[in-house]
Amino acid sequence: MKTVENIFHEVIQQEGTLFKQADVFTLEYLPEILRFRDKQIQAMINHSKQLKSNHPPTNMEITGPYGTGKTTAVKKYFELIENEFSVITSYINCEFDKTENQILTKIYNKIYKKNVKPGINTHILKNKIVSYLGETEKILVVCLDDYGSNKISGEDIDQINRVMYTLLRAHEINPKAKISLITVTNKRYINFVLTQSVETIFRPININFDAYNLNEIHKILSDRCKIGFANGVIKEDVIHMVAEHAYREGDLRVGIRCLYDAGYNAEFVGSSIIKREHLDF
Repeated sequence: MKTVENIFHEVIQQEGTLFKQADVFTLEYLPEILRFRDKQIQAMINHSKQLKSNHPPTNMEITGPYGTGKTTAVKKYFELIENEFSVITSYINCEFDKTENQILTKIYNKIYKKNVKPGINTHILKNKIVSYLGETEKILVVCLDDYGSNKISGEDIDQINRVMYTLLRAHEINPKAKISLITVTNKRYINFVLTQSVETIFRPININFDAYNLNEIHKILSDRCKIGFANGVIKEDVIHMVAEHAYREGDLRVGIRCLYDAGYNAEFVGSSIIKREHLDF
C-alpha cells in the first residue's frame, strides 16, 4: 500500500504536461506580435516623433473597455522606444501603487535599478528622480494604468493628482528634466476627477481601443494556444467555445484565463486532451 509520502513524490515528480509555455496565459505575457492594434500603436508612435530631437512624447490618455489590449500595447510601445532612444519607462498599476510615495518609489527603483525601502521621504524621492534626469538628460515616460479604476477613490485620487502634478512640473525644478505621462483607463476620466491644476498642464491626446470582435478574439486565443500548449492537446471547437464566452463577457482576458484553467483541469484528471468538460463556464 502506498504511503501519502510516496503518492506526493509520484505526483510532484511526474513528467509530462499539456503546457508548453504556461506564462502565455498570464496577464504579464507580452506577445511578440500584438494583433489588431496596429492603428493604436501607430498613433502612439506618431505622437513620439519628437524623441529623435530628445524631447518627450506628447502626453497620452489610453481609453477603451476592459480586456482590449491597452496595457499590452503600452508595454509594447515602451519596449520600442527604450530600444531606440535615450528613454526610461516606468509602468505603474494604480490599483496597487496609489500614493505619491508608492508611485515615486517605483519610478526611483526603475531609474536607479535598485529597490529602496518603502517609506523613504517623498521629497527626497522627487529630488533624486529630477536630479538624475537632469544629469543624464534621459527622458522619463510614466504609465499610470487603471488610474481611473472603480477601486480608486477619495484620498487615492488626491494622491494620484499630486504625483501627476509633481511629474508634469518637474522641468520647473530642473529644465533638463523631461517627463511625459500616459494614463490608461476604461473610459475617459471614469469615476476620476483631475484637479484643475493637473488638467491644465496634462492636456493628453486620446487614443481609444475598441472592443475586439469575435473573429479577432478567436485569432488571438488560437495564437496563445499554439505557443502555450503542446501540439494537439486542444481542439478547434474548444478554442471557439472559449472565444465565444470571452466575446459575450466583453473581455479577452476572460478567454485567456479560461484556457489556462481548462489545461489545468485536464491535467488534474489525467487527460491528455483538453475537452469541453474541462471548461469552467
